[in-house]
Amino acid sequence: MNSTALSDTARFEQLIERRTARRWAAEDRHLGRLDRLEAKADRHIGELCREGRTVFYISLPGVKYREANTRAELAQFLIRYGYVR
Repeated sequence: MNSTALSDTARFEQLIERRTARRWAAEDRHLGRLDRLEAKADRHIGELCREGRTVFYISLPGVKYREANTRAELAQFLIRYGYVR
């Protein structure tokens, strides 16, 4: 019975390791995809200096002119609404 318990434990640990590996792989794919989309979105973001502060903007055909304090906000906007694929 001890050998069965050990083999059950070993199989359970292998199962957990496989699940963890799949989860890490999925997260890696997601982050890679997000990086590529942010790089594409970054090309559409401009930069202004207004009263000594940096302001970021987008002005694309079919998209209302939009400003934000960070590039990340505008990149997420473009990705969320499908302007960058």
